[in-house]
Amino acid sequence: MNKATPESRLRSLLNELSQDNSVGTFAQNLLYTKPIFVHLRPDIENAFLAKRTLEFSQIFRIASALWLLLFAVIFLGTQYFFPYILKDKTYIIWQSAFVTAAFCIVCGSVCAFIPKTHAFVHQYIVAPAITLLLYQLLVGSVAHADNESGLYASYNIIITMIIAVNSLRLLWQKSLLVIVCSGLMAYATIFVNDWHIPMLPALHSFVLIGIVLMSIAFFIERRERLSFLNEILVEVKSHELSRINRHLITIAREDALSGLANRRAFDDTLVIEWDRAKREEQPISLLFMDVDHFKLYNDTYGHSAGDDCLRQVAGAIKKAVLRPADLTARYGGEEFVVLLPCTDGHGAEEVAERILRTVDSMAIPHKRSLVSYHVTVSIGICTTLPTDKNSIALFIENADAALYKAKTSGRHCFKHYMEPSTQSNFNFKH
Repeated sequence: MNKATPESRLRSLLNELSQDNSVGTFAQNLLYTKPIFVHLRPDIENAFLAKRTLEFSQIFRIASALWLLLFAVIFLGTQYFFPYILKDKTYIIWQSAFVTAAFCIVCGSVCAFIPKTHAFVHQYIVAPAITLLLYQLLVGSVAHADNESGLYASYNIIITMIIAVNSLRLLWQKSLLVIVCSGLMAYATIFVNDWHIPMLPALHSFVLIGIVLMSIAFFIERRERLSFLNEILVEVKSHELSRINRHLITIAREDALSGLANRRAFDDTLVIEWDRAKREEQPISLLFMDVDHFKLYNDTYGHSAGDDCLRQVAGAIKKAVLRPADLTARYGGEEFVVLLPCTDGHGAEEVAERILRTVDSMAIPHKRSLVSYHVTVSIGICTTLPTDKNSIALFIENADAALYKAKTSGRHCFKHYMEPSTQSNFNFKH
C-alpha cells in the first residue's frame, strides 16, 4: 500500500506533468478535438485516477456516516413493515444481504478515519463489496418475488446502483463491470435454482436504471477528463511562466560573461548589508579589484581571449571567497568587487591574500604584463562601521581609492584605505 496521502501523490504527479513539455501539446490537441472517448496518456491517466481517489477520500468520511444512516433507516423500516424477513429462515438471502451491507458499512466507517487506507479501499475494496451486495439484492428480489418484496427490492437495487455509479468515484468501465458481474452472477444463481424472474420489475429496476446511470456516468466522466486536461494545461503554463520569471530574474542579476552577480545585484545587496551592519553595529568590508594591464592583454591576445581571461579570474575570485554570505560581483569591465558583511580589516586581508594566491596559481600567460609573466590583480580594501556620518557612496569611493593606491604601489598587491591596525578598534557584538 502506498503510504503517501492522496493529496501528496496528486501534487507530485501534477508537478511531474507540469515539467514535461509534451504534456501541454497533448492536452491542447485533445481539448481542441474533444473526442467522445477521451483517452489519456498513461502518466496523465495516473494523475486523473489520483484525483478521483482524492475526491473519494474527501467525501469518504461524510459518505460513510450517510450510508450508516441509510442502512439504519432501511433496517428499521424492514423491521417495522416486513419483520418476517429478518426472522424467517426462508429469507436467508435477504438476511445475508443485511449482514454483508452492515459489515461493509462498519468497515468503511472505520477506514474513513484512517486516511492512509483510502487509496487502497478505493482501488481494491469498493468494487468487489458493491458487486457482492448488488448480487445478493438481485438474488433476493427473485427468490421472494411477491409484490411487496419485489417493490422493496427494486428500491434497494436502485439505491445501491446510484451509490456505486455516482458516489464512489469509480471509472465508468469499473462501474459497468460491477453491474454486469453482479447481474451475471445473479442470473447464474437463478438459472441453477430454476427460479421465475419477474421480467418487468427486473428490466425496470436493474437493466433500464443501469443503462441510464451508465450513460450519465460516462458523460460526467468525459466532462471531468476534459476539465482535468484544462487543469493540467494551467499547471504546465504556470510552471513555464515560473521558469521564465526565474530566468529573467537571473538575467537581471547575473553577469552574462563571468557568471557572477552583476552591478545591479551588487548595489541592491550592498544597501541591504549596509543597513544590517548599521543596525547591528557590525563592520563591513569591500574588496575592489582590477586585472593588471588588462588593456595590454586584450591588445596582445584579442578580445575573445580577454573574455576567457575574465571568466577564469572570476572563477578564481569566487573560489577564494568561502562564506555563502559574501557576495562576489563584476563591477564593470575588468573590475570585480567582493562584499564581506560582518568582516573587519584583518578578515578582509585574509580574503584578499587568498584571491591573489588563487589567481597566481592559474598562471594565465600575459607576456606584456609589467608586473609578472602571468595575469595578476590589484586589490583595494575598505572596512568601515556604518553610521549616520558615512555613506555607501563614500564606502565605495574609499575602496576605489585603496585600489588606486595598490596600483601606484606596483600592482599585484592589496592596500587598505586605512591601516589594518586602525580596523581592530571595531567593537563586535555577539
